[in-house]
Amino acid sequence: MAHVKKGLALLFASVLVFTLAACSGSKDAAGADGKKVLTVSVEETYKDYVESIKADFEKENNTTIKIVEKPMFDQLEALPLDGPAGNGPDVMLAAYDRIGGLGQQGHLLDIEPSDTKSFGDKEMRQVTIAGKVYGMPLVIETLVLYYNKDLLKAPPKTFQDLEDLTKDPRFSFSSEKGKSTAFLAKWTDFYMSYGLLAGYGGYVFGKDGTDSKDIGLNSKGAVEAVEYAGKWFKEYWPKGMQDNSSADDFIQQTFMDGKAGAVIGGPWSASNYKEAGVNYGAAKIPALPNGKEYAPFAGGKGWVASKYTKEPELAKKWLEYAKRSKCLPFL
Repeated sequence: MAHVKKGLALLFASVLVFTLAACSGSKDAAGADGKKVLTVSVEETYKDYVESIKADFEKENNTTIKIVEKPMFDQLEALPLDGPAGNGPDVMLAAYDRIGGLGQQGHLLDIEPSDTKSFGDKEMRQVTIAGKVYGMPLVIETLVLYYNKDLLKAPPKTFQDLEDLTKDPRFSFSSEKGKSTAFLAKWTDFYMSYGLLAGYGGYVFGKDGTDSKDIGLNSKGAVEAVEYAGKWFKEYWPKGMQDNSSADDFIQQTFMDGKAGAVIGGPWSASNYKEAGVNYGAAKIPALPNGKEYAPFAGGKGWVASKYTKEPELAKKWLEYAKRSKCLPFL
């Protein structure tokens, strides 16, 4: 009899655990209110943006948007493992240079956008590979000149203006006589220096950036650009600007400390400057000594959906919905 009672007790306990687990899983998948849940992963700087647009989507689709705040590249690197394990988000933001690879590796849903007319051909190429579309474009980003409004009345218009600024004693670098932090740019980084090279006629990947075998950096113009960069490293900048591993930290901190008049940077720096209380402005990068425009690379981000989502149709709807939003903040 004791064995029977013990067996019944174990059976009851097993059924109870199974029932609780099933209920827990049901609530987690559908949400406490029975609505479907769509998990959206974004960086901190995009959280307010998603908060501002999610209400209409939730109402239209009788769903709940759950926002996960995580650095974009950390999320993308984790997707191949987190996705199959059921721990990844349904949709997320992805840098354009990661979308093709993740799509071809089978980690992203391919989609058929209902409308692409609101984007240009260049934007759609960022999310398309081998004829398949793996996302919806969100932003195109490029470099700008940040300048401190408390130190400069107006943004410099030419690189000669920047050179003249190095004579201002307010920007003298105390640790190295004759050096200046008036203007700083991480030209040890090809992404940052390419605009200088391109402005002198250098290029990569041939016409329209489509030929990987055509690298136009061994040219008279490109050499001239490197020589001009060398002038800044030799005559104006502290030695630390040559250290690729620490130069960016030096540039950012110097600008936030109010010891640099202007720096070249991307939109990702704006939130740090704002948080540091810098009265900054953003302007076009000044004209080069040869009179040509600084011609930097452009990058950006698009919305993508995980191949592992349990709500593929809802995820695709979010991509379609998010593209209609025009209230992106300047980041």
